[in-house]
Amino acid sequence: MSGEIITGENIDQFINRLEENAGTPDAQDMDVRIEPAVLHKLAERLNKSPNLSYNYLSDITAVDYLGESPRFEVIYRLYSIPANRRLWIRTRIDADTEIPSTANIWRNADWLEREVYDMFGIRFAGHPDLRRILTPTPWIGHPLRKDHPLGGEEVQFTFNTGDIIPQEEFISEHLEGMDFAGYIENGDKIESEAGAGRLAELVKEGKLIVSMGPQHPSTHGVLRVILALEGENIYDVGMDIGYVHTGIEKTAESLIYQQALTLTDRIDYVAPIANNLAWSLAVEKLLGLDIPERAQFIRVMLAELTRIASHLVWLGTSALDIGAVTPFLYTFREREMLLDIFELVSGQRMMTSYINIGGLRDDIPDGFIEAVKEFIKIFPDKLDDYHKLLTKNPIWVERTRGVGCLSLNDAINCGVSGPVLRASGLAWDVRKVWPYSSYDEFEFDIPVGEHGDVYDRYLVRMEEMRQSLRIVEQAVNRLPSGAWRVEDYKLVLPPRDRLDKSMEALIHHFLVSTEGFPVPRGDAYTATEGTRGETGFYVVSDGGTKPYRARMRSASFSTLQSLPLMARGHMVADMAAILGSIDMIMGEVDR
Repeated sequence: MSGEIITGENIDQFINRLEENAGTPDAQDMDVRIEPAVLHKLAERLNKSPNLSYNYLSDITAVDYLGESPRFEVIYRLYSIPANRRLWIRTRIDADTEIPSTANIWRNADWLEREVYDMFGIRFAGHPDLRRILTPTPWIGHPLRKDHPLGGEEVQFTFNTGDIIPQEEFISEHLEGMDFAGYIENGDKIESEAGAGRLAELVKEGKLIVSMGPQHPSTHGVLRVILALEGENIYDVGMDIGYVHTGIEKTAESLIYQQALTLTDRIDYVAPIANNLAWSLAVEKLLGLDIPERAQFIRVMLAELTRIASHLVWLGTSALDIGAVTPFLYTFREREMLLDIFELVSGQRMMTSYINIGGLRDDIPDGFIEAVKEFIKIFPDKLDDYHKLLTKNPIWVERTRGVGCLSLNDAINCGVSGPVLRASGLAWDVRKVWPYSSYDEFEFDIPVGEHGDVYDRYLVRMEEMRQSLRIVEQAVNRLPSGAWRVEDYKLVLPPRDRLDKSMEALIHHFLVSTEGFPVPRGDAYTATEGTRGETGFYVVSDGGTKPYRARMRSASFSTLQSLPLMARGHMVADMAAILGSIDMIMGEVDR
């Protein structure tokens, strides 16, 4: 179907062919182009057809091809989880063209479409609440447009003095409002059209509106959760994100590919090595690189040690939220061992940038394997200690079992992935479904839950740490010898000991370090199983040395949308446990 554009005239034939070929290898990964007007009809049929069942919306993003007409390309990435199929849908529109919303088909399209609107100014007709989501209300313009300056421009103003900035269109469309809560400034209540009616209705019903956050404790980042309470019971939930928006995707466009890799450490600062891997895989896909087996095994080893380190932070802080102090002290003790290992291999404890495009920054040093083996030796007993402290602890069970339940249908509809999805009963793991970096050569199990509650999410992550240790042990015992990166010195730095012997090596070192390397024109996405779920980078290259577009598929962003479904009907005291069980990283949410 390459080259074909799906229109209102041929959509039926396209769906019929898709259903007929559903079981063929060609249908496993497809990329189609459509006219904007047929998007909603096509999405609905892809989602509802029992033979296709594209029930999972992974991402919606856009690319600004400034100077072309139509200017913007909007990309939808869909999965059929029952059939293990992937489908990309692309459509081109101009700035003044609306595109149909799919928020009534996939719940997580709500936030994804709002982000595309905020970043690019693309409007989605029929969206229930189309307003900014990451940038603050007084922001002028749309940051990811190519004609938007890197530094942006933020204008301060006050609501109560009448000093309104002269951007009437901007002001009328973006007065801040949550799902149901208005913005309060100096006693003057300013509400969005979407929020005003809902807020008035809740206040009339006697609901108490309370903000939780955006301070870091208990919300695991600068997240503002707005609660509508009936006594101590949660009636409804709204969320306000964007407080730590660092513009990483925009910044990446101004850096060469290797420099942009350092930003990935800072998106999810609890699992930076996993992000290094996701970025490298996407760029390597564009370059068509085959990574040496030794480098792949070391990558897997470090990714799984990072998963354990991240889960230890989650376990310690989540237990502390609920009132258990001892697990926090225990888990950070073992995490220190892992940070020592990361420092040994890279020189850095957190922001390692160790996994590089083309392989690794350097081969593993002396003492690394011994340090990993020591961790493998001691950690099973430590994991048992955590279980003894919590798993059958009556207080822990009372605070977590039956709390924050998320059904499997809701989890899929919200685009949830990782441990939260598996706790709802689906054994979906990218390492198994679409193996990368030699994961298909390792044996491990996928833990799943039954009830999708806080307790199941706890048990799933506990077992994931054990399975990660199992993978690490296999990697250590079967670690291949040989090269630890590709030997193309136009892409990677030559060995340092050659710099004073070879002028050619010195030139390559200078060019790679300062100018980078050109990447063939095209786009690529590689999904990985990050510590919080599906993590991947969508990279667009115009043939130059800097990414034309760098988009992160953030597991936390999609999963956080399920919070209202988890929280409604519970008590205020349960919010800390529910938020902790999501294990979101706000730097990953806001990017």
